[in-house]
Amino acid sequence: MHTEIVMIGTELLLGQIVDTNAAYIGRILAENGINLFQKTTVGDNRARILRVLDAALDRADVVLTSGGLGPTEDDITRECVAELAGQPLEFRHDLYEQLAARFQRIRRPMSDNNKKQAFAPRGATAIENPNGTAPGLIVDTGRGVVICMPGVPHELEAMLTASVLPYIRERFGLSGLVHYRVLKVCGVGESRVDSAIGDLIVSSDNPKIGLLASPDAVKIRISARANTLHEADALIDALESHVRDRLPGLVMGVDEDTLQSVVDGLLVQRGWTLAVAESVTGGMIAQRLTAAGSQSLMGAVAVPPGRLDGHDLQQAAVQWAANVRAQFQADAGLAMTANLSERRAVAAFCPPDGPTATWELAFARCDELSQLRTSVICLERLRRLLSGIEDSAQDART
Repeated sequence: MHTEIVMIGTELLLGQIVDTNAAYIGRILAENGINLFQKTTVGDNRARILRVLDAALDRADVVLTSGGLGPTEDDITRECVAELAGQPLEFRHDLYEQLAARFQRIRRPMSDNNKKQAFAPRGATAIENPNGTAPGLIVDTGRGVVICMPGVPHELEAMLTASVLPYIRERFGLSGLVHYRVLKVCGVGESRVDSAIGDLIVSSDNPKIGLLASPDAVKIRISARANTLHEADALIDALESHVRDRLPGLVMGVDEDTLQSVVDGLLVQRGWTLAVAESVTGGMIAQRLTAAGSQSLMGAVAVPPGRLDGHDLQQAAVQWAANVRAQFQADAGLAMTANLSERRAVAAFCPPDGPTATWELAFARCDELSQLRTSVICLERLRRLLSGIEDSAQDART
């Protein structure tokens, strides 16, 4: 079966709100082995909504919509679907009673315009909305099924998982699932990852591999279709082993792992605390560790990079690492110095039981994106040091 999604709302087109619903629907459909072929966004315009829905039904068995089910004049999804299906809107006493009961529970008066939400195309199946007033609708148009859900995220999410997915699976006799695992690689570009595993990407069918680059990491998504989660995991395990062999020591974490949480975990395993001094990254390393709920971070300082310029950046970095370690009485110190005119930075890690390690970092500018990338490169190098993984100069560049 083929599905499409139509996101309805002028506010989406104008960028006034971020469309998180489409991402959620796509992810949930994929996890359930349901093929999604297209997403369309359309404003609150009757003619355009009708054209979009009509075109979607030419291609898809099921069209999922989000938005336009509220009580206001610009909420016109139900009217458009009724016209498309050739069925008049009918007042439903059962839906009105549900609306009245909900307003009574939340102790709010029901406005006259809320009565609009009790109308549905003739023959439509209403979907209960446990988190709001707008019921969903399932309308069989004769060409395909249109399933309408509200635009409020927590209302849509509950409706999709509790009602819509079970309906689709039963209606089309679907079985099995699609499960995926995401491996994360930091400090290495997407092209290098592709060079290492490109043949696996091309040759793998089930499971499949996909790459997604971001400032934080290159994400390697391995997805498998199977009857059970156990079977899917077995398929993924085998391919993950090949990926790790091609990228020895470079897979930083899996799924929800973050670079900062992994580094913090390695420090905790050793029983070490950490203090940080930053220049060009402007405190972003400490911020990331703090956001991860770090148990190892003792304190941090951020100094404008111009004040740490010097002829010997390496010597300055080593000195700052020792100073910040002493300042916060930590077991280890991490520091970064920078020369803005040369676009060079040097990081130093001063451990409690060995020689201080230093490495160079290149950065393009001092904007937020460069700070993010430089902080990731620095933390990744620290992860490799703590893990005993050999590094190469080409990996330590932004």
